[in-house]
Amino acid sequence: MQYFLAGYYVISKNPLGFGSLNGTVIHTCSTCINDSLLDHWSYSWTTDNNSYVNEIKEKYQMDDNGVNAIREWTDKALDDKKIGWINLFKDLPAAQEYVGNFFSHLPDVHIFSVYFSESEVEALIQAFPPPVENSAHIGLYENLIKKISETESGQEAFIGFDIIGVELDGSFHSFHCHDISVELSDRFVLSLNNYGLFKEHTDWRPIAEYMNDQENGFEPVPWFVCKIKIVERL
Repeated sequence: MQYFLAGYYVISKNPLGFGSLNGTVIHTCSTCINDSLLDHWSYSWTTDNNSYVNEIKEKYQMDDNGVNAIREWTDKALDDKKIGWINLFKDLPAAQEYVGNFFSHLPDVHIFSVYFSESEVEALIQAFPPPVENSAHIGLYENLIKKISETESGQEAFIGFDIIGVELDGSFHSFHCHDISVELSDRFVLSLNNYGLFKEHTDWRPIAEYMNDQENGFEPVPWFVCKIKIVERL
């Protein structure tokens, strides 16, 4: 099956704080569970971007100069189309530059790449129609509409499949937000791996349909199956 690049995410992982997998580290790019190091606070102009900046500075060992440098980089990178709203890097060099400039002192920061199958690309394009004139679109849409084919790279290692529900701002939930890994495994004969992601499966369509059925109680956003890789730090 052919897959297409959705984007790259710079992530600091947190142990899951609830549910049957409480304490487990999940390799997801969902900010419900892990921290994206490119987020609302990283931009100079977003509303309430300073509301929790002191926590960010303490957690990631930064001062005001560091935060200001990140905001200057982020604002320019958005203008230069290196990143997409809200926390997506459009290519690997941009993600590596961000980590190298601002977070190389942290030991547990990872770059993940996300890929969609062709059918899931089309589903996202249908779910997020083109924006009106003079408005922006989410980074996932901007990258997936380019149909950048997945290529084999020694820098990226496949680690599993996530199921994500995408919000209007481009952030997303994971199936783990609902603590349904066992339910999905039993219902669809899936296998969860050591990364907290699902192993290869022959047919993801029934799972996507199940997640998108609002009768099942998940967030009323479009849900997608995506392929996750981890990038080796250089």
